[in-house]
Amino acid sequence: MSITRKGLLGLASGGLLAAAVGTTARPAVAATARAPERIGPARRTLIRNADVITLDPQLGELYGTDVLMEGGKIVAIGKALAVDGAEVVDATGMILMPGMVDGHRHIWQSVHSGAIPKISPVINDYINWKMRVDVCYTPEDAYLAQYAGGLLSIDSGVTSVLDFCHTFHSAEAVEQAVKGLRDSGLPGTFAWQLSRHPVFGPGGSATMAQIMTNSGQAPDEDHWRIAEHVRSLFSGDDDLLRFGLASPIYQDAPISRTAETFARIRRLQPHVLAVHYHRSDKPFSDQSLQNVRQMGEAGLLGPDFHIAHGHGMHDVELQMMRDNDSMICATTMGEHSYPFPSVHGRAARAGVKVGIGIDTGVAFTHDYFQHVRGSYYNLFRTDEGKQIALSMSAEDVLNMASGRAAAAIREERAGTISVGKRADVLLLRTDRLDFPVMRALAERVANFSSYSDLDSVWVAGVARKRDGRMVGVDMAALKQKVNAMTERLHAQADTIRLT
Repeated sequence: MSITRKGLLGLASGGLLAAAVGTTARPAVAATARAPERIGPARRTLIRNADVITLDPQLGELYGTDVLMEGGKIVAIGKALAVDGAEVVDATGMILMPGMVDGHRHIWQSVHSGAIPKISPVINDYINWKMRVDVCYTPEDAYLAQYAGGLLSIDSGVTSVLDFCHTFHSAEAVEQAVKGLRDSGLPGTFAWQLSRHPVFGPGGSATMAQIMTNSGQAPDEDHWRIAEHVRSLFSGDDDLLRFGLASPIYQDAPISRTAETFARIRRLQPHVLAVHYHRSDKPFSDQSLQNVRQMGEAGLLGPDFHIAHGHGMHDVELQMMRDNDSMICATTMGEHSYPFPSVHGRAARAGVKVGIGIDTGVAFTHDYFQHVRGSYYNLFRTDEGKQIALSMSAEDVLNMASGRAAAAIREERAGTISVGKRADVLLLRTDRLDFPVMRALAERVANFSSYSDLDSVWVAGVARKRDGRMVGVDMAALKQKVNAMTERLHAQADTIRLT
C-alpha cells in the first residue's frame, strides 16, 4: 500500500526507523544529541557476573552468575561460563531479571500522556476524550502512535504486551497500527476490537446516548472484513507479535449474541480472544448483565479467553476461569476508583492465570515498577485482600509482572530466566544512593526499583536499550513528531461536540 511506504519513509526521514526499514543512512540528529546506536540482529551475548532474579522455581536467585544468549534465546546459565566469540557485558554489581509483561495496555494511547491525568482538577471524562480523539486518527497517525507506544513499553522494561486496540476504524488504519507495533519490536499479541463505527468526525456532534448505543452493537460485515485482513498480516506463532481479537460485551442482549460473536471470532483462530469486563453493582442474578457465570454456563470460556479488569468477579466465576484455563489481567492503578477492588489477588489464590497491566498511558505513569508495587498495595483495600497480601513474597509480586503474567497472555516463550526461554531480560543498575544493598534481590527490586535504574533491555536477544538509552532511535526527534501529531489530534477533537 502506498500509505505504508509513506508512513515508513516519513519516520525514516526523521532518523527514527533506520534499522526498521533497512537503510544504511546515518540518522539525522540535533547537534547537541548523541547519534543513536544502530539496532543489530540478535548477537551471541554473555552477561557476566550478574545477580540474577530468575523467577524460575527450580533456580531461584543466583549471585555472580553468567547468562548466555544466542539465537534469541537463553542457552546457558552458570558460573564463569567459558564462551568464545560472544559480546561480553560486565554486569558486576547489577541485577538481571526477566522482562516485564503488560497484560492489558491500549498502546495507541501511550502518546497521549497527560491528556486526562487522575491527579488534576480537570474532570477526568475518559469516554468523552477517547470517543472524540480516536475518530481523528489517520492511518499515518496509527502507525506513529503504535510505533512510539511500543518503544515506550520497551524503554520501561516491558518486553511483552497484550495490546487491546479499541480504536482505528478502517482496514488501512488497523494495518498501519499492526505495522507500527511490529516495527517497534515489542512482542506480544495485537488484539483489535470489533466494535463501533463512528457516527461523527471532526466538526461533528453526537449525544452520549447515540455513542453508547453504537458501541454496543454487534460487529457488522465491514468489521469482519477488517478482522480477516488483520489475520492475513500475521504469519503464525513464530512471529514475535501474534494475532488476537477483542470482542464487545453486550449488557442488554441475550447471551446468544455473545455466543455468535465469539464463535465467529474463533473461526479466525486468534491467539487471544480478549474482552473488557467490569462488574456493575447490579445483583449477581440479574440476567441483563452478561456475567462470566453466564458465559461459562454457555461454554464460551476457554484457554484463549482473556478478561481485562474483571473486578467484582464472584468465587464461582474465578473457579470457572481456572477450570477453563482462561486468563485475567487487572490494571490496578486504573481500577482504584471502581466500587470493587482489583481481582488479581483473589484470582491468583484461586489458581487463575493472572497478571497486571497499565491500561492507559493517558492517565498513569509509564514506570512499570510503580504498577508492580501498586498491584501489592491495592490488595489492602479489603480484609480478604490484606490476608492475601501478607501471604505473598516479593517473588510472587514480581511474578504478577513476569512469569505468571506471561502465562496470563499465552506468552509461554517468556517470563523467566531459564534455558530455552526467549532472551527478554532487563539489567538494573544498583548504584543509586538509596538503592538498598540488603535483603533478597526480589525484595530490593519489588520495593525500590524504578525506570531510572534500567540500564539495558534485550528483546529476543536484541539489545534495545544500553547504558540507559534506547538503541537505534532518536527519542528527541520522535518526541517532536509525537507532540506535533497529538497537538493536531486534540485540536481536531475539540471541534467535536458531545452532549
